[in-house]
Amino acid sequence: MNELLPDEVLALTIWGEARGESVEGQIAVANVIMNRWKNNLGKYKTVTDVCLEPRQFSCWNESDPNRTRINKLMSQISRGVIPQELKQQLYIARGILGFNLVDNTRGSRHYITAKLYDSENRPRWAKTPITDPVRIGNHVFFNV
Repeated sequence: MNELLPDEVLALTIWGEARGESVEGQIAVANVIMNRWKNNLGKYKTVTDVCLEPRQFSCWNESDPNRTRINKLMSQISRGVIPQELKQQLYIARGILGFNLVDNTRGSRHYITAKLYDSENRPRWAKTPITDPVRIGNHVFFNV
């Protein structure tokens, strides 16, 4: 993993978590990552640390189907090839890291799918948000 740059890891995380979402939804996922980093500088040294924290972004879990696809994209990146399917997320990652994109989540540090948020099976950690949820695409963004 060390050969990847922070913008590449962020782009892969956006791709793995939200590639089927609108640009606005992908920016929202990137903002959650940035908000976690900015609010926990003692815990996270880099955005990469946030993305790769175990069990935080499912696309990095070994058992997640996206992980195999991410590994293939990582292999291409390590050979100096930026896959076409990753270019939009890389553009978003660079915009977020350059502080050039507005936070459309109102400072949110968490998100889940809207379907799960609205269900009776909402995870315990998401049952009592302390901020008003922001719905963007198929996700709900908030703080706990």
